Amino acid sequence: MRKTVYFVLVLILFQATTILAQSASPKREFRGAWIATVTNIDWPVKGASTSSQKQDLIRILDGLKLVNVNAVMFQMRPECDALYKSDIEPWSHWLTGVQGKEPNPFYDPLQFAIEEAHKRGMELHAWFNPYRVERNVGNYTTASNHISKTHPEWTFTKGTTKILDPGLPQVRSYVLSVIMDVVKRYDIDAVHFDDYFYLDGMGTEDSKTFQTYGGGFANIGDWRRNIVNTLVKMISDSVNAVKPYVKWGISPRGIWRNNYPTGIIGSDNYNAIYCDAMAWLRTHTIDYINPQLYWAFGGNQDYGKLMPWWADSAGVNGRHMYVGHAVYRINNPFNANEVPRQIRLNRTDKDCQGSVLYNTTSTLANPLGFYDSLKTLYKNPALIPNMSWKDQVKPHVPVDLKWQKLVAARGDGLFWTAPAKASDNETASRYAVYKFSNATPQQTDIDNSSNLYDVVGTPYAALKAADNAAGTMYFAVSSLDRNYNESGISNVVSVQINVPNKPLQVFPADLAVNQKDTIKFVWENTPHSTYNRFQLATDQNFTNLLVNQNNIADTFRTVTGMKGKTTYYWRITASNLAGESVYSDVRSFTTGFPIPPQLVSPADKTTETPLTPTLVWKKTSTADKYRLQVADGLTILPSIIVVDTTLTDTTVTLSKLKENKIYTWSVMALNTYGNSGLAEPFKFKTQLSSGITNESVPTSYVLNQNYPNPFNPTTQISFSIPESGFTVLKIYNMLGQQVDELISKNLNVGNYSVEFNASGLPSGVYVYVLQSGSHIISKKMMFIK
Repeated sequence: MRKTVYFVLVLILFQATTILAQSASPKREFRGAWIATVTNIDWPVKGASTSSQKQDLIRILDGLKLVNVNAVMFQMRPECDALYKSDIEPWSHWLTGVQGKEPNPFYDPLQFAIEEAHKRGMELHAWFNPYRVERNVGNYTTASNHISKTHPEWTFTKGTTKILDPGLPQVRSYVLSVIMDVVKRYDIDAVHFDDYFYLDGMGTEDSKTFQTYGGGFANIGDWRRNIVNTLVKMISDSVNAVKPYVKWGISPRGIWRNNYPTGIIGSDNYNAIYCDAMAWLRTHTIDYINPQLYWAFGGNQDYGKLMPWWADSAGVNGRHMYVGHAVYRINNPFNANEVPRQIRLNRTDKDCQGSVLYNTTSTLANPLGFYDSLKTLYKNPALIPNMSWKDQVKPHVPVDLKWQKLVAARGDGLFWTAPAKASDNETASRYAVYKFSNATPQQTDIDNSSNLYDVVGTPYAALKAADNAAGTMYFAVSSLDRNYNESGISNVVSVQINVPNKPLQVFPADLAVNQKDTIKFVWENTPHSTYNRFQLATDQNFTNLLVNQNNIADTFRTVTGMKGKTTYYWRITASNLAGESVYSDVRSFTTGFPIPPQLVSPADKTTETPLTPTLVWKKTSTADKYRLQVADGLTILPSIIVVDTTLTDTTVTLSKLKENKIYTWSVMALNTYGNSGLAEPFKFKTQLSSGITNESVPTSYVLNQNYPNPFNPTTQISFSIPESGFTVLKIYNMLGQQVDELISKNLNVGNYSVEFNASGLPSGVYVYVLQSGSHIISKKMMFIK
């Protein structure tokens, strides 16, 4: 019995140790994420401003950096187009909304992405689609220099997709020229393909090409695979000749061929899209394979079988294997544990060097808590695994590590000097930052992944906001070259962070008067501080806070929208990793611009207002002049303002307005120090004139045909009533649904005409119905946009 208990305890301990080892964050691991641009899956927002696109990409990279992702696959050529400055292919439709149109203001998205990724210590793999010309033919207008127009004879279409004909020698040369143009001009870390080669279900689309160039091949499938292999080798040879440190990897479908390994069935690479991943590995024409294992454990596409098979296939051929994970399938059909379980299994296989997540939007959306789980799975940063068949010369050690004030940002940080070039003429491309518990770390401390604090692409590093800065911390830095060969560590520096002193305000001065309607509050940069808190209130106890903003990296805060002739109070704190300082002194100031005037006439919601109304408001003390705005609608918007004028008087008579219309009006007061902002707006509705002419007084109820008809978007509807009474004029669609009501009031005897505006309605036939007393008349009209 004791032996049995002992055995069970050992088994439990072993399992617990195994699970812990799988969950542990290794020091070297590839952690990638695809950033897809086709159809704007992840980025950018099509046609958004340059600054907005940049900020969105920064947000994505920051989100990935926060969970220690160390590489991005950035799709920069989705459809024989360019998300970069190219003299070969047009700007991408997915960037600006118009293929061939450059960003305005101009920027180069690929260059921007490289710079931002490298700042964060990440690799950027330039993701090309080699053959795709149009994923959905006719979806948008292609540019005049697009390959579909310059060389339509190089393409063929299957279904709705158009691709370059891979079998044409001139196509291979063209694709290679595009890739090498990027390799030569941009500081990319790798060239990357996904699984778009030949199209599924190929028939005779390239039969003529096969007849011309297929000599020596009896089988068109073998010939197609050889064509793809030829391009893969051309890229390998060319990249290695120009920049041997640039990696070259492909992400094929997750099944090479059916029944490899035994029992695996599904759409494969070999027969469906005619690419032979095993050939690339055997001939060493790629550096890494990144199979898209977008399935769960079990079933015909069992992750538990496929991952080890791919890892073994890559390992036996001396190449890296990174798994592509389907984050987008979490919650449908994957459960919360599926992808984390896959990542843990990856770590048990020495020939699996990491993972790539598809897609970034799904990852950052935290489906079923997956993003949160990465904070545990990827708890510590990781160095990208070294490729043994590339350069193995270690870079020199960084020099003169110190703790001092940052130059490019607020606060203090680590600074060092880049090392001299090593024997291979390379210096550091990135740096590993270590945080130790003592001043004399040993090699075991350096090998311990929990001590790897950050990986950066700059010769300086700020400390992370989440740090517990209590006590003394010890830091050292090592150099990493392009192949992640690592130097020894630098000198160790000790860091003790203290809470900043009480901050000092600069502007506005205490008790300042006549302050303007927009104020830039300024304070000193308190030594050793990283951020400030700014508070603005209407009382000196700060119970009625108007602004309470923390983590301000600047030493100023601009505020607008304050009230006129009002006293305000403000104060600040300074903070860093050690905590937040005491508050500064409380300063007060009084605004000098006027308060909003009080509107008088016509009163709010007045009806039957004359067509030439006189608007009146009360005089505001300290006001030099007034700005009047009148809008043709229920709100004051720039697009519908019909009167916008400045006056010194407090009354004005307007020119003739439209009949039976609702207008909104307001006034602001102005002086040297600013404006009060608009007073609370009033609304009024103009009267509907009788329209009785000297020539005729109506003797019967008449509803005339609208004019013009058809119309777009306005038309006039005229009618006559021979008796006074409550009158309604409504508009209906052909489903009998009321879409507008033009009149609903008592009218006197007369001839009337009203305008109907259908700009907010769809094209079609509408019915207008007049009811006055017991009389009902209707007619049809047609609206054509």
